[in-house]
Amino acid sequence: MSMKKRFADIIWMVLMALMLSGPKDLPAQNLSTSPYSRFGIGDMVNRSTGRSQAMGGLSCGLRSGTNLNLLNPASLSGIDSMNFVFELAGFEKVTHFATSDLEKTVNNLGFAYLAMGFPINKWWKASTGILPLSNVGYSMTSTEVSPVMGKINYNFQGSGGVSQFFISSSISPVKFLSLGATFSYLFGPISHTRSLVIPADSLYFSTKSVQTAIVGDINFSYGAQVYIPLKKDIFITLGGTFQGKSNLNAESRSTLISYGTGLTDTLVYTENPKNSIILPMGWASGFTISKRNKFTAGFDFRTQNWSESEFLGTKDSMANSKDFIVGLEYIPNAYSLTRYLDRVRYRAGFRYSQSYLQLKGSQLTDLGITFGAGFPILDRSGGRTQSSLNVILELGKRGTVKNDLIRETFGSLTLQLSLHDYWFIKRMYD
Repeated sequence: MSMKKRFADIIWMVLMALMLSGPKDLPAQNLSTSPYSRFGIGDMVNRSTGRSQAMGGLSCGLRSGTNLNLLNPASLSGIDSMNFVFELAGFEKVTHFATSDLEKTVNNLGFAYLAMGFPINKWWKASTGILPLSNVGYSMTSTEVSPVMGKINYNFQGSGGVSQFFISSSISPVKFLSLGATFSYLFGPISHTRSLVIPADSLYFSTKSVQTAIVGDINFSYGAQVYIPLKKDIFITLGGTFQGKSNLNAESRSTLISYGTGLTDTLVYTENPKNSIILPMGWASGFTISKRNKFTAGFDFRTQNWSESEFLGTKDSMANSKDFIVGLEYIPNAYSLTRYLDRVRYRAGFRYSQSYLQLKGSQLTDLGITFGAGFPILDRSGGRTQSSLNVILELGKRGTVKNDLIRETFGSLTLQLSLHDYWFIKRMYD
């Protein structure tokens, strides 16, 4: 197959994937059903990829020639100079919500991310893709009985989210040092609705307030890695990432209507095409120690100043977040010719977070454990390839039932496909 034909096929595959699960549809996905998504820009999505996610989200010092790491762009330098990587993932998540007296279980199914990485030359690598950044999805109702108006329902609903189209690049200015940067375009609508519903036979009118923010702006983040070779194919990799404070453009619309006895009236309608959402500064650092084709283990620490964030000029119940992550990958025998399971990459991880949510005087905690495996995909003749099917299981908990809050207990299954091809190889036959 000629290089021109291969490139055309890849572009066609990417375009088809974007048409099926692309930017127009991403914000409309029901990726979250958490009442906690009503704060700020919603639930922040775990942006780690298949290998990283199975290791608890480990990313700062993680690098690979066969898997992408979307959280640290400096890791792209690990891609082989002739290797093209294409990744696609989807997930299913089951969440159990509990208060001191109520319980509910919901299921969400959705698109996780699409990305590809490729070499520009021996010292310059790049990647591009699309993924959700945050999700909003909640519906809550409380009831009150008034001696004058009767039974009153207070309804709170939210939908939408912010998606991210990114282009990352990495260079190696000197041996064992990699520097990277990510350019992102953030976009998508977020809608919050509050309703006061009064019985239809009442002399009073019901009201509904809708606030919508439509995000569209660019953002930058940066990364670095230093990889130190030791004896016997053992490497230590030190890594870090940084994201500055961002003031994102957001067009806002607010509507207040009243209705009842067959009448509807718009009381207030305002538009502000130059409103904003402030994403705070954050940084992360970590390391891995690895033996080529045998094991990788590492630790990450992340923090972000969410107390500085704002949504359309309003500060929410936010606190500075801290994440602690450990992860491990082990391959029994990467070169086994007879035992397929010996070539599988087994992974596990643990994370503990002091989340960005601070409600009723308590900063919510979030913890999870992950398990996963990378199954090599054989070619038609039964030979080896660098492609793999990655399976990730995550179990976790967020929040508490104390102080009238909500505890979320969840389990998620992610399937991620990592496909590889070689570029710039001169073929004898076309």
